[in-house]
Amino acid sequence: MLESIRRMLGGSPKGPSSQDSFQQLNAVAPLKPSQNGASKENAQKHSSFICREAILDRNERIAGYEFALGQSVQSRMMDKSAQIRRVYDDAMLNSLAPLGVSSLLGERNAFIRLSVESLQNPHLDALANPNTVVMITPRPLAEIDVAGMRASLAHIKALGFRQGWAINQPRPEYAEFLHQADFIEIDPAQLDGIQLKAMIAELRAANSSQKLIASRLQTADDFKYCFERGFNYFMGPFVSSRENWHPSKSDVNYLRVFQALEMIQSGAEFDAIAECLRTDPILTFKLLRYINSPGIGLLQKIEEIQRALLLLGRDRFYRWLSLLLFDSKKPGYHENVLQEQALTRARFMEMLAGKGRVPANADQLFLTGLFSLMHVMLAQPLEDVLKQVALPEAVVSALRGETSAMHDALTLAISIESGIGSMEADAAQCGVDASEVSGILIDALAWAQQIAAVRD
Repeated sequence: MLESIRRMLGGSPKGPSSQDSFQQLNAVAPLKPSQNGASKENAQKHSSFICREAILDRNERIAGYEFALGQSVQSRMMDKSAQIRRVYDDAMLNSLAPLGVSSLLGERNAFIRLSVESLQNPHLDALANPNTVVMITPRPLAEIDVAGMRASLAHIKALGFRQGWAINQPRPEYAEFLHQADFIEIDPAQLDGIQLKAMIAELRAANSSQKLIASRLQTADDFKYCFERGFNYFMGPFVSSRENWHPSKSDVNYLRVFQALEMIQSGAEFDAIAECLRTDPILTFKLLRYINSPGIGLLQKIEEIQRALLLLGRDRFYRWLSLLLFDSKKPGYHENVLQEQALTRARFMEMLAGKGRVPANADQLFLTGLFSLMHVMLAQPLEDVLKQVALPEAVVSALRGETSAMHDALTLAISIESGIGSMEADAAQCGVDASEVSGILIDALAWAQQIAAVRD
């Protein structure tokens, strides 16, 4: 599977490159000088970073991702001219088109926000998929060629996209378009309770199959409020907030996992490690289920712990055993998001191994990404977690924030998750460029989704 993914990522789109698009973008809306003094050349070179934001369904599972350029670029597009909006959209689509986003995400939705002017962009052909949703933000109709917009909406529908609109106030003049949309995204913070209730009722009456997305939710209370009002999907900072966070409940014996990890790291005999795990049937069952999942790519099924140790070796066995620390009963959105975020971060860092100034030790990079969220998952201070598990010194150093190339890779993995931070500078510090980072991110998301599915 990974080879096919690499082949998909290796192709080049037809037409202008993403670098050309960003040269246009910086010509009409230049980047401000970064606070860290990065050069203009570096800023342009590292501009085309695709970020993601998780979207949850009513079962508190990740239903899809919204993809966009970093917030520093997005902020320059507010209230800009049609020309600038087209350049922004072209740059984003040009970056996304060769990545095979929709096919890699499986049944999940990929949401892409575009302006009306870009609905016939030629790069859309490469992204067409029923699981890809084009989200549009309405502007005053006086600024719009309505007949042209109708034709553009028909065009993206014919390509196979679903479509949605993002609104933060009643838009009766757009009723014709809103009622036909598959998705409506609403920012509840911009409406009072009466307005929100009326808007939901009007949309439901016009199209009962339409899905409503509550956006920019800040807290768990915001999520609960919108859940009770019947929204189908939810997105915003609340997804990864530590507010009211409690340690997950699991039927996995964490102490036994920590004990086995320490034995592996200290060089204990395989027989002793296998015996430590064999005495816990639940742990053994779940570990073998992970090891035999498609994500590891073994050609034969493994049914014994000792054989797994012999075939995988200490380092690979260690990382798969570590995944059991993310196991939980009846997970809610915190557990679901944290697990997938940790898996994506781990895989992303592993795939950076040997690129630019990133160390070549893929296993240690994987562990750094995975354990970077372990203290949140276990609701313990980082130092307490580090006391319980034996990790390589380079991993511990990176997790503590000590200066190193491995910590630089972790910093990039964190900043690319939400678009907040200095992605351009972080990538430059690692010596990697945007085209590499974007492709690795999508591949890591697909891999994490595949592994997370084993738990279900």
